[in-house]
Amino acid sequence: MSVKHGRPVSVQDIVCTNTCAASGSPGGACKLGDSVRTVGRLKSVVSVETVVVEDEGCELEVDVSLSTPCHFKAGAQYQFIGELEDRRNSLGQGVNTLILVARISRNVSGLDMNLYRRGLKAQGECLSEIARATSDQQGR
Repeated sequence: MSVKHGRPVSVQDIVCTNTCAASGSPGGACKLGDSVRTVGRLKSVVSVETVVVEDEGCELEVDVSLSTPCHFKAGAQYQFIGELEDRRNSLGQGVNTLILVARISRNVSGLDMNLYRRGLKAQGECLSEIARATSDQQGR
């Protein structure tokens, strides 16, 4: 079994997947089992194995039991790479939701988030352009 790279997504994209699925509306950039990479500010440490991060007003619960110990500090910026699983979270919502099970956790407090978001947007546009060009060539 090979380890998949973590596709860069925002906390908002993951949370939107939860709310879109719950409301029955289409949308959401992620699905169960996806390997993702995301960045968020640590809001709280729920337990030794669980933290909550936030970004752009959205919160995500992260299971860090598989990742290396990181000495988490509230308010610091962290990057997580792992897979999305469907399980009951501890945020008090009482329903199953997507939880990020991180295999890698690292402190990225010096990261310029505006530049990071611009880079992700440019990467997405470039990959979309490549996909369009490839499909156009195959259609000929």
